[in-house]
Amino acid sequence: MNREFQDGLVDQLFDCLGDVVYCVKDTAGRYTFVNHAFAERLGVTDPSELIGKTASDYFPAELAKVYDDQDREVLRTGQPLRDQLELISNVDGSLGWYLSNKFPILKDDGETTGVVGVSQDLKHPNDSDLELADLRVTVDYIRTHISEPLKTEELAEQVGLSTTQLDRRMRRVFRLSTKKFVMKVRLDLATQLLASTEQSLSEIALACGFSDQSAFTRHFGATANQTPLAYRKSHQKLG
Repeated sequence: MNREFQDGLVDQLFDCLGDVVYCVKDTAGRYTFVNHAFAERLGVTDPSELIGKTASDYFPAELAKVYDDQDREVLRTGQPLRDQLELISNVDGSLGWYLSNKFPILKDDGETTGVVGVSQDLKHPNDSDLELADLRVTVDYIRTHISEPLKTEELAEQVGLSTTQLDRRMRRVFRLSTKKFVMKVRLDLATQLLASTEQSLSEIALACGFSDQSAFTRHFGATANQTPLAYRKSHQKLG
């Protein structure tokens, strides 16, 4: 099977997956392929409209810079960027969580010729999913004790599992490790408090279980690609 056929088949496969955002870029950051889910995320009907364009043509400047910096790092090192939690605003204004991965495209001689980006929509599981995986107790505990330090080892011990067993169940239902799920819950709460309260950043940091405001700002910025203050200004609901 030749390389061109393989690449074309991969593109077709990803175009069938509605909850997976997939794109391919060349070394200049130009899109050479995007699937329909990627186009829909940007409010574009025809994916072909994005071919030859760059992130800066569609995303806010600060967000495009983050994506470009990630691409350059993958191109420079030839190493993938894996399992990055990403908080994005959908076309309808709602917030969405994605698990993002980026991989280098390598020639036979090892030269990097582009970047593949794959982001998976982290949809909310239903109650039956939690019951089948026996995760209800753990999830409820995390959400009600989110202001506290929460270690995977202690959470696993509470329900008589090893950390590996708990992580396996969490990944099956949430597509996240236990540690990343805890971080997602912390950041979910933070977005709510930033948008609907006048609490200070330090108060929100403590309420969400971060050690201090600096740690909160660092983790929030890495996930939402903007500072907590910038997020508050653009999403504040107080009148």
